[in-house]
Amino acid sequence: MANSFYSHLAFLPPSSNANLVVLKNHLETFYSRPVITDKPQIVLSEKQITITFNDGYNFYIYLSEEKHVNEEALEIAEDLEEDWNEKPFDKEKLKTAQKRFEVWGDQDFDMDYFNDSLFIIDQIEKFDDVIIFQNQ
Repeated sequence: MANSFYSHLAFLPPSSNANLVVLKNHLETFYSRPVITDKPQIVLSEKQITITFNDGYNFYIYLSEEKHVNEEALEIAEDLEEDWNEKPFDKEKLKTAQKRFEVWGDQDFDMDYFNDSLFIIDQIEKFDDVIIFQNQ
């Protein structure tokens, strides 16, 4: 994810109902609305959703379940007081997270896809007990 844009980590404690198939459905529903003119292609392959717009711009959402996820959750719980939205989060719940969605996009220096990055995070926030941080 080095040099990526719109990078977020969405930690999923065991109490979360988040999964990639449902997230793909949420995204398809969101982008199928009549007011959306640039309808992207949304593909789920193994542990990753790729959202590709007509001009070739991509967002990626990867489900990470590696051991380092919990190690990083423990570190974040000790180091931070607020989530990506500058709100306090449940540190004890974060400490139990063994998986997360890693979200990022291609380079976008003109910020053409800034709003889409927020729409994607909104879809992830529909799940229970998701704790999101902006990846610095």
